[in-house]
Amino acid sequence: MAEIQSNRKNILRGSFGAALATLMSRFLGLFRVIFEAQVLGGGALATAWQLAFAIPNLFRRLFGEGALAQALIPLFAHTEAEKGLTEARKQLALILSFLTVLLIGISATVSLASVFIAQWAQTARTVDAMRILPLLMPYTVFICMVGVMTAIVNTRKVFFLASLNALILNIVQIALLLMINLLKLTDKQHILLLLATGVVVSGIMQFAMLAWLLKKYGVFPIFRKGERQAGSILREIFTLALPGLIGAGASQISFLVDRIIALQVGDCAVPALNNTERLVYLPIGIVGVALASVLMANMSSAAANKRYNEMLDDMTSGLRYVWFTCAPLAVYMIFLREPLIKLLFMRGNFTLEHVAETAYALLFYAVGIPAFCAMKVILPAFYARKKMTPPLIISLCCIAVNIPLSLLLMHPLRQGGIALATVISQMLNNMLLLYMLKRENFSPDYRSVAVTAVKTLIFALTAALPLLYFPQAVMFLQKFMALKAAEITALIAGSLLFAAIYWFLSLLFKMQEPSELYYSLIARQSRKKEV
Repeated sequence: MAEIQSNRKNILRGSFGAALATLMSRFLGLFRVIFEAQVLGGGALATAWQLAFAIPNLFRRLFGEGALAQALIPLFAHTEAEKGLTEARKQLALILSFLTVLLIGISATVSLASVFIAQWAQTARTVDAMRILPLLMPYTVFICMVGVMTAIVNTRKVFFLASLNALILNIVQIALLLMINLLKLTDKQHILLLLATGVVVSGIMQFAMLAWLLKKYGVFPIFRKGERQAGSILREIFTLALPGLIGAGASQISFLVDRIIALQVGDCAVPALNNTERLVYLPIGIVGVALASVLMANMSSAAANKRYNEMLDDMTSGLRYVWFTCAPLAVYMIFLREPLIKLLFMRGNFTLEHVAETAYALLFYAVGIPAFCAMKVILPAFYARKKMTPPLIISLCCIAVNIPLSLLLMHPLRQGGIALATVISQMLNNMLLLYMLKRENFSPDYRSVAVTAVKTLIFALTAALPLLYFPQAVMFLQKFMALKAAEITALIAGSLLFAAIYWFLSLLFKMQEPSELYYSLIARQSRKKEV
């Protein structure tokens, strides 16, 4: 029991570090988007840059941050447990070498294809995008390697430093955008080339940082022949990764279909969904991704050593933490959706109509925040045990449900219907995954999770009651200040009041999550005594 309690503290402690780094990265990313809009505008130049940058980002999601990294962690953990760290490092060297060759081949192929497309493209924005794509594609090699290396560093329980590398791209790009603005550069080719060069430079810097971390924590690859044949190792890693790669590709297709459907709703639907996702994926990135990175490392190690009770407690704790953090975030976004969107996006050509359309989409998307984050906690229970196929089958089934459901709901609910279809399919995905685990007699403590879920929803809704008087608060503050200042002041005051009431109720009714959070993150002296 003492080991379980200690493990819960490690989950929170590691998640806090990853979440803090992710939070910093997300906010810097928001600032980068604001500066990009200022420099590139919202027309052809911005479209050319976003189109070109989307290509290396696609491969990053496939090879760097997704299935390959998730497959490598359990493989590395099992090899280390069975044959020792040295053999695991030799296998890592082989996998990284093969991945480098593969990524160089992909980058070269895409670059050559872009040269031909540029000659036949009909629009100037497509031509501009294809011209800078060969310069951007080397970033694919570095950033995909960074994603895989980050997964390995996470096995050493190093989460904060590993997550910090995401800051580098935003810092470099913000610096370049400020320089472009300061020098008043207007030539679009020079601007695009400068930004593309910055992306590649940031990729090299991220790669160097992760190589240093691998060296520092004793997991730098050993480029010598290992015990196992190269073919068997590569077959195993790509057999494990293939279902995730298929699922990730299907998810990207589903995303594209959703946006095509949204085009039929009206001019505001696609921007409303995109802007809403920026808000919704902020807590998902901070909470869900942070927990997933820690749980994947912990559960893979536990699975390799057959500590299945520890794995189940990890999943139970992760689901409880998801509800404790995400339920209030979802309620908060629903109640203050319009003030939030107005503060973040309403400037320039973004009008009150756009605020209303985006807020309408957020009303439906926010409901799914706990489900989106829970998915990040449930999947490691499969991946850590090298069970990659069941999540793929379930994911494909849910995608098949999502598309017709979007078509069905878009007429009565417009973009809200598309958002709702995504939320419903995600909830279905979670339920089917949990059902699959139950059939394997590998279920979390549902009673503990349900108690936390019910309490957090009640406390969050209670804390949100004062937010109903937000318009009255703005009207009152307008007697002393301008409208914009009154809205910002009321938003800050309402947010602090909401957080204070929620935290007070969680302490008053003696929820276990606040105490676990306290003892894992604040009571440093207590941790030293335990050690």
